Amino acid sequence: MSYTSNEFTVDEIGFIQTAITKVLAAVARGELDLNLIAREELAARGLDKNGAWVGFDKAAKIHNV
Repeated sequence: MSYTSNEFTVDEIGFIQTAITKVLAAVARGELDLNLIAREELAARGLDKNGAWVGFDKAAKIHNV
């Protein structure tokens, strides 16, 4: 299988294959925002939009979470 991705390999985005169907369907319907989830996770790790450490407070401000 190949994905439409100009920057990442199948190995790098293959985690999506482990997602349960219910979640994938919700994303496809627009009911689950993976961008928001990614921003929340980056903020929880203290990382900016490029994955660089900036600290938890600054990351929360960057990602508006």
